[in-house]
Amino acid sequence: MIGILYVFHGSQKAEKNQAARDFIQQLEKQFDPLYYQATAFLENHPDTIPTVAEKMIKKGVTKIVVVPVLLFAAKHALVDIPAELKTVKNDHPEIEFIQTETFGGKKGSRQVLLERFQEVAINQPNEKLVGFLIAHGTKKTQEPQQVLTEIAKEIQEQIAFPIYAISLKGEENYLEVIKKHLTDDKQPVIVPFFLFDGHLITIMKSQLTEAFPTTNFIITPTLEFDPRILTDLEQIVKEAVLCIQ
Repeated sequence: MIGILYVFHGSQKAEKNQAARDFIQQLEKQFDPLYYQATAFLENHPDTIPTVAEKMIKKGVTKIVVVPVLLFAAKHALVDIPAELKTVKNDHPEIEFIQTETFGGKKGSRQVLLERFQEVAINQPNEKLVGFLIAHGTKKTQEPQQVLTEIAKEIQEQIAFPIYAISLKGEENYLEVIKKHLTDDKQPVIVPFFLFDGHLITIMKSQLTEAFPTTNFIITPTLEFDPRILTDLEQIVKEAVLCIQ
C-alpha cells in the first residue's frame, strides 16, 4: 500500500495546526482513496514524523511519499525531516521512502504573491511604492534566497515599482536591508512569504515597529493556505507516486 505523509512545520497556535489539517484534507480528496494519507508536524504537535509513520506502517503501508508542506528546501526539508525519518528507516528497512520537493517556487505561490502587491497598488493609486518580499530564509544554503530573488524579479517585471527579496534569517540583517531602501517619498509594502500568519510574523511586526517607529508599513496577508497552492502540491505528489509505484 502507498502512503502519503504530509509534513508541516507546526505552530504554537492549535488553530493554525488545525487549519493545516483542514487544508490537506482538501488535497487528500484528489487521490486514490486506497492511499493511506496522514499529516505530521516537526514542532509543537504530538503527531511527529516517527509516530505517524509507525501508524502508517502498522496499517499496511509499504511505500511512503513524504511531502514537506514547506516553501523552500532549507534546514527543515534538507536536515530535520531526513533525521526524523532515519529511525523509522532503520527499524523498517523493508519500507520504501521518497521525499518530494517543496512548493514555494511553483506557480500557485507566485500568483498569490503577485496579487498581494497588485492589490496594494490598486488601493494606493497616488502613492509611490517600494516592495519587500520577505521569507524565513536560512544561512545553511543559498537556494531559498536565489528562488526568492527570482520571484521578486518576476513580480517586479509585472508591476510598476521595485521589489526587494529579503530573508528574516539570511546572511544580512533584514532590518538593515529594509533601511537601505527606505525613502521619504515612497510607501513601503511588505508581502510576507509564509504559509500562514504565525509567530514569526508577530515578531517581525514588533521588530519593524521598534526599528522604524515613524514608518507606516503596509503589510499584506501571507499565502493564507490559498487553494492555488493545492494544485502545486497535487502535481508534486502525483509525480512522486509515479516514481514509487
